[in-house]
Amino acid sequence: MALQAQAPSEPPSSNLIISPRSRWHDEVWRIDISRPGVTDALRTINWRFKLHDGSRFSDPQWADLRETARRFLWSLRTDPPDGKRRLSLSTLISVFSQIRVLTRWMIGEGYTRFAQFDANVAADFLAMTEGRKGRNAPRLTVGTRAGYLVTIGRLYAQREKLPDPVPEDIGHFLDEYRPRNRRIDRAGRAIPFTPDAVATALINGALRLIGMPADDVLALRDFAAKAFNHRATRRPSDAQERAARLRVETFAFATLPGEATPWHGAVGTLKDVNALIGRIYDACYVVIGWLVGARVSEILGLEAGCIERHRSADGADITYLHGRIYKTATGSGGKPHRWVAPDPVIRAIDVLERLSEPARQIAGSTKLWLMTRDLTLLSRSVSIPHCNMLGRHLNGPFQDLVELPLHCGKRWHLTTHQGRKTFARFIGKRDRTGLYALQQHLGHISRIMTDSAYVGTDFELAELIGEETMNETRAALEDLLTANALSGQAGRMIAARSRFRGRTRGGDLKEYVDFILRDTGMVLGVCDWGYCLYRREHSACRGDEHGPNGAWRTQSICAHCANFAVSKKHQPVWEERRRRNASLLTRSDLDPESRKLAQQRIAECDTVLAGLDDGACHGEG
Repeated sequence: MALQAQAPSEPPSSNLIISPRSRWHDEVWRIDISRPGVTDALRTINWRFKLHDGSRFSDPQWADLRETARRFLWSLRTDPPDGKRRLSLSTLISVFSQIRVLTRWMIGEGYTRFAQFDANVAADFLAMTEGRKGRNAPRLTVGTRAGYLVTIGRLYAQREKLPDPVPEDIGHFLDEYRPRNRRIDRAGRAIPFTPDAVATALINGALRLIGMPADDVLALRDFAAKAFNHRATRRPSDAQERAARLRVETFAFATLPGEATPWHGAVGTLKDVNALIGRIYDACYVVIGWLVGARVSEILGLEAGCIERHRSADGADITYLHGRIYKTATGSGGKPHRWVAPDPVIRAIDVLERLSEPARQIAGSTKLWLMTRDLTLLSRSVSIPHCNMLGRHLNGPFQDLVELPLHCGKRWHLTTHQGRKTFARFIGKRDRTGLYALQQHLGHISRIMTDSAYVGTDFELAELIGEETMNETRAALEDLLTANALSGQAGRMIAARSRFRGRTRGGDLKEYVDFILRDTGMVLGVCDWGYCLYRREHSACRGDEHGPNGAWRTQSICAHCANFAVSKKHQPVWEERRRRNASLLTRSDLDPESRKLAQQRIAECDTVLAGLDDGACHGEG
C-alpha cells in the first residue's frame, strides 16, 4: 500500500534554538557536547563549507538546497523516522559530514535540488565513494561507504517532512543496493583488538613507566620548574637559559631493580622534560584503558578521588574506579559507573593525581586530564586533550619509548579504542596462553566480573566479553572435532567418534557446531592447558551445575579427569611443564617430597604428550 502524500512540515523559525550559542539560520551551529576528549570540530556544524566552484554552501544561490539539508538533519534529532530513536548530537554531526560530501558532489555534478537525486544519480554517487580516498588509506572503508547508503535511506524515510524530497524511485534503488552493501557485522567493522604479543609489551611498558620512572619524572618536573623559573617574570637571557639547561642535566634518573643503568639518559631542555611528562600521561592512559576497558571519553572524564573501596558480600575487599559513561547516557553529564580496578590502575590514578595537581589548582577543577603544551611551567591554557592527540602520542613517541614488537613484520597501529576491545578479549578468553605476564591483573578482574553477584551497567562491554567467550568456545569445538591428535580421556573418546577428524573447517562443521551451541546445552571449559567437556558426574575438580571448579582445577587434577581433552595447540604448555619439573630434579637440595611431586608431574606430562603422538600416528594411518 502506497504511503499517502503529506505536506512537508512548517519551516522552523529563524530564532529556533539549536544550542545555547546557536540559532537556526546561523552559518555555524555550535553543538553542546560535554563528552571529554571531543575536539571543537566535532562540536561544530559549519554550513559555510567551500564548494568546487569556489562558492560556499552558505551563499544565497544554495539557499533552497541548504534549507532542505538543515531540515533533514534536524528532523533526525527531533522527529526521526517511525520506529527509530532520535540521533545523538555526536551522530548528528557524523551525518552532517556525509551530507556535506553528498551536497558538494551534487553541486559539482550540476544538481541543485534533492528532487534530482534519483536512483541513477544515487548509483553514480555510490560509485564515486568507492574511489574516494580515505583519511589514512587509499580507499574508504566498507563501513564508511555503507554509512553513505544509510544516509540516503534516511533521506528517503524523511522525504515527506522535507520541502525538496528525494524521488520515490530511491526506494527501488535502496531495495537493490542494500543487499549488496549490508553493514558488515561487528567483527568486521569494529576496531581490532591489540594482538597478544603487542598488548603484553604495551601494558608491561606502561606498567614500568608508572612505577619508579613516574616518581622520577614528577621530581624532574619540579626540579626543572625551579631551574627555568626566570621565564615567568622576564625575557630570559642566553646565559640564564644555558645555566638552567646545565642544572637540569644534573638530574639523576633511578636505576630500576634488575637493570644495570638508569632507565633514562640525561635531559636538558624544557622540551625534553615536557615530552617525558607526556609519556607518563600516555602510560597512565594505557594502564587504565587496557586493564579496565573504559572508553576514551570515560577515562578523560575521570576526577581526583575516583578510587573507591567496598567490601563484597563474601567479605573480600574490591576496589573500583568511579567515573561516568557518556555514550549511552540520556543527559549531557553522563551516568555514574564503577569499573573494577586492579592495583596497577590504582597506581595510575595516584600518578595522575600528582601529575595534574598544579593544572587543577590553576583551573579550579577536579579533572585528572587537564593538560597544556607546557607541562612544566604551565604557562599556557589548560584543557582536556582530545582523543586524536592521544592516538598520535601512542603511535609516535610512546611506542618508540616502550619499544613494541612488530606484528607480522609491521609496526602495529594503536588507537584509543583498542584498549576496550582488548580488555574484553582478555576477560572473555579463558585460554590465556601468551598472556602470563598479565595473569595476576587479569585473573583478579575476571574473577569479579564473571561472579554471579557482580552487577555492571556497561552492557556493551559485557556484550563484547560474551562475544569473545562464544568465539573462543566455537574455536575450541572446531579444534576438538577436526584435530588429528587428541590426548586425555575425553580427547580419546572424541577422536574415536568425530566424523570431522582431519578435515578442513567447512560448512558442515559450522552447522554442527551451531547445533551443539544452540541445542545441546553442553558446557565446554577452556583453559591454557586443554579443554574440559564438562560432565558433573565425572568432574575431578568437584565442579557444580554451572561448570568446572576454578579453585580446584589444576593441570594435575585435569590430567586424571574423564572430562579432559588436549590438542596439539596445548602441547607447548605440557612440554614446558615437563622441562620445568625435570630441571627441578637436577637440584641436589630438593627435598624428597618435592622430588616425588616433580616426578609425578613429569609422568603426567609424558602421558599427555604420548597421547598426542599416538593420536597423530593413528591419524596419519
